[in-house]
Amino acid sequence: MKKKESTLYYFYSVGCAYCNKVEPIVDKLNSQGYKIQKIDISDNQNKLFKHEVEKEYNFRCGTPLLIDSETGNSICGWRGEDTIKKWVDGEKIPEPPKPKGDAPKLPQDFNDESQIKKFIKEYKKWAKENSHLHGLQTAEQIIDKFKKSQEQREKQKESLDGRLTTIEQNLQKLMNHLGVK
Repeated sequence: MKKKESTLYYFYSVGCAYCNKVEPIVDKLNSQGYKIQKIDISDNQNKLFKHEVEKEYNFRCGTPLLIDSETGNSICGWRGEDTIKKWVDGEKIPEPPKPKGDAPKLPQDFNDESQIKKFIKEYKKWAKENSHLHGLQTAEQIIDKFKKSQEQREKQKESLDGRLTTIEQNLQKLMNHLGVK
């Protein structure tokens, strides 16, 4: 197995969910003999270094960023282990497909059929224009997901309201018992 000998950097930020997915992959590759330097950009010096590298190769990226500082070959954003392994071995990784325009806004009221119909119509048009994106949910799946989420929030609120009512009743009984008004 030929291992790439170059200066590989992994720029990350604490609290970045995608960085948390990439870090174990970087650790695994490092344990296999690759040399990927992990750089936390919460340190100002590291942040400046990241900007210098980006400036040198004329691009901008948030975190995670994996870059070969000798060639500029980079990965911006989260990718799976197979893709990162290819990058480490020197393969050029194309950017993932990007959506054409913003997805339509969700309905304000999931019980309003006219808002739901409007969203479904707009989303289907957007999805057709973005058929190059893989794994898009259908408009109906999205509506169903958010309706269920809204129902769960309402049940939680009802449960909390019921507990508060019980607490208020018990407090009132205690106050009556103590003669406090």
